[in-house]
Amino acid sequence: MTQRGTWLFVDASPFFGGHEVMLLRWIEELAQTDDVQPKLLARAGSRLLSQAPESTRSQPFPHAAGGVGLIGELRWLRRRVAALQPECVVVASGAMGAHIPHVLLLRALGVRVLLYVPMLGTFASMGYRQGIWKDRFVRWFYAKVPRGWVAITEGQAREFQHWARPTGRIFVLPNTISAELEHAPRVAMRGPAAGRPLRVLVLGRLDAHQKGLDMLLGHLMQADPARFAGLHFSLVGDGPYQPDIESALAARPELARHVTLRPWMSAQTALAESDVLLLCSRYEGVPLVMLEAMALGVPVVCPDLPGTQPYVPASCRFAIGDMAAALTLLIALRPAERRAALADAGRTAFELTASGQAFRGHVRRLVHAVREHFHIVGQGAAQEGPAPLQPKLPEN
Repeated sequence: MTQRGTWLFVDASPFFGGHEVMLLRWIEELAQTDDVQPKLLARAGSRLLSQAPESTRSQPFPHAAGGVGLIGELRWLRRRVAALQPECVVVASGAMGAHIPHVLLLRALGVRVLLYVPMLGTFASMGYRQGIWKDRFVRWFYAKVPRGWVAITEGQAREFQHWARPTGRIFVLPNTISAELEHAPRVAMRGPAAGRPLRVLVLGRLDAHQKGLDMLLGHLMQADPARFAGLHFSLVGDGPYQPDIESALAARPELARHVTLRPWMSAQTALAESDVLLLCSRYEGVPLVMLEAMALGVPVVCPDLPGTQPYVPASCRFAIGDMAAALTLLIALRPAERRAALADAGRTAFELTASGQAFRGHVRRLVHAVREHFHIVGQGAAQEGPAPLQPKLPEN
C-alpha cells in the first residue's frame, strides 16, 4: 500500500469563525480517507484545536500569553514542517493578509504552500483603509508567493484571477455545513393568516460595514412604515453595531414595532422561528447561514455576490446596498406557495452542491487536482471521484 502523504493545515488565529468550521470539515473528511494524513497546527487553547480530531492535532503553536512573539511562532512552524515533512501545507486565513509572515516563511523553506481564503475580492471593494495600496501589494508581490490558492466558489476564483493575476493555480473547495444541522428536520412552512407579518431573520455578527446593517437600518428609518408593514425583522446576534441598533429602536417606537433585536442563538433555533433569511452584506465569502437556511428549507434573499450567485436564484438577489429592492423581494415572498417552491429548490441545490456527500466529492477532487498539478505520487492521484451535478435554480 502507498504511504499516506501528510498535509499540514496551519491556522494561527485565536478566533473561531465560519472559515474555521470549514477547515475542520476538510480535515475531518481527509482523516477518513486512505489518501492523506491531515495534521493541524493551531494555537494552544484555541477552539479550533480542541474541536479537531485528536489524531490530526500537531504540537500546537505556544499560547499567545506565553509571549513567544511572531519570531518564536515562525521558528515553531519551521520545526513542525521539518518534523512532519508534509507534501503540502495549507494556510487557512479568515482574511488574505492574516498570515503573510507564515506564508513567506513556508515559501522560503521550499514547501508547497496553498492559501485557503474565504474572500478574494479587492481590499478596496471591501472598504479597507488604504485598500488601493493593499491591492497593489497583492497584485505586484503577494499573489506570486503561494504555490496555489483555494477559493470557495468558481466565481471568486475568476474574480481573483482577473484582478490579482496570481502565478499559482487557484483550486476550488465549496463550503458545506455541520452534519448535525444537515440532517435536522426542515422548518415547517407557515400558511397565510390575516394580519400576520412575514418573519424576516437577519442572523450573525452585528457589524455595520461588512454585514450591511447600517444600510438596512438607515433605509428602514427613512422609509414610510407602510412600506414594510407586512414584515417583521429579527436581528439575532451580537457585535459592535448593537448599541446603534438599540439607540435607533429606542428613539423610534414605530420602527421598534417592526424590528426586534435578540441575543445570539443557534442557527437552527433562529431559522425555525423565521419565514425567510435576509442577508445585507457588502461582501461575503459563501455565507454559512445561507447554506444552513437552504438545508432547513428557509428561502434566502441576499445581495448579488460571487459567493451567493451559485446558490440563490436571481429572483431573490438584489444589487449591493439596494435595500428598497430587498424589501420588494421580501414582500413578494408573503405567499406561502412561493416560499415553499423556493424552499424545495434551495434544499435540492444544497444537496447537490453543499451537502456532506457533495463535500466529500469536492475534497477528493481537490486532492486529485493538487497532486496532479504538483506531480505528487499518491493514492489520491488515482481517486478523483465523480464530477458534481449542477443545480438548476428557479428564475421566478
